[in-house]
Formats: sequence, C-alpha cells, structure tokens
Amino acid sequence: MSLKINALSVALLTTLAATSLSATAAPSDDVILTGIITNTTCDVTANNGQPSLNVGVYKSGDFAAGTQLGAVPLDVLLENCDADENGTLIIQGVASSDSTKLFVSDEADSVGFMIQDSAKAQIEVDNGVALAVTKAAGGNYQFIVGMGSTTVAPAAGSYEAPITIAYIVN
Repeated sequence: MSLKINALSVALLTTLAATSLSATAAPSDDVILTGIITNTTCDVTANNGQPSLNVGVYKSGDFAAGTQLGAVPLDVLLENCDADENGTLIIQGVASSDSTKLFVSDEADSVGFMIQDSAKAQIEVDNGVALAVTKAAGGNYQFIVGMGSTTVAPAAGSYEAPITIAYIVN
C-alpha cells in the first residue's frame, strides 16, 4: 500500500511541476548580444587581474536616488603596446532601464553600481574616457566605483553586475 501512495505522490508532484513550468513558458524571448571590436595592440588588465571588486557594505537608508555611495578604486593598466595610441577606455555592461549611469545585472534592476572618472563625473554604460598610451610606458587609469540606486532606501541584499573594460583606438 505504501508503494501505491509513494507512486501516487510522485505522479502528483510531477504533474504540478510540469504545470508550473508550462505556466511560465512563453512563445518567444529576447536576448541582447554584446561585443567589442578593438584595434589596440595593448594588453588591458583591470583590477590587477582579479575577477571581482568588492565595493563595500552600505546601509539601505544611506542611499539617495541617482547618487554614488562609496569610492573604491578600479585600476586599469595598458601594457605591451606596439605603438603610441590615442583612444577611449570604455566600460561595457548592462544599464538600468531607469538610468544609463547604473551598471546592473538586469535592466529591470534598480540597484547596481556607479563608476566615476578621475574628475568624479559619472560614466554612462558603454562609454568611457579618453586615454593616450605610449609604446614605452603603456598607460594606466583609475576609475572610482560605488553602489547606486534609482530609488531611496533600496532593498537589502547582495548585488553584482558584469562589466567589460576595453581600449578602443581612435
């Protein structure tokens, strides 16, 4: 008898799982493909080659909408250049649908990261700063990263946003 009950339970759970999966399915979905074509001869290293940058812990009540909270350096080094070059150091990522200056994981997110240039001006997603490099010395730049939100008192939680830093020669 317990075998019948277990089989019946498995059948019921399988049916419920299949129903919930089909309820969320859609006939189509959109994907944004991104990429960068660069013409530099330099090697670009960001954050000393480390894959993540912890920008700190902040209280939800300390946020002001559209304002960067925190100032953590993000160093970028260009080296092994074959020639002197003038170009733009760009930061590619996903922008919040509410702010082109907020780097997020999903465009619907209202909490993410803000990046300033050396003059403390906010960088917009897929934009950057002019930078000249030399064959002899390469180049370096320091961005300032913090958290940001499009709302006051954002939800507590852990956040991340993927970015790509590249050097595009003019």
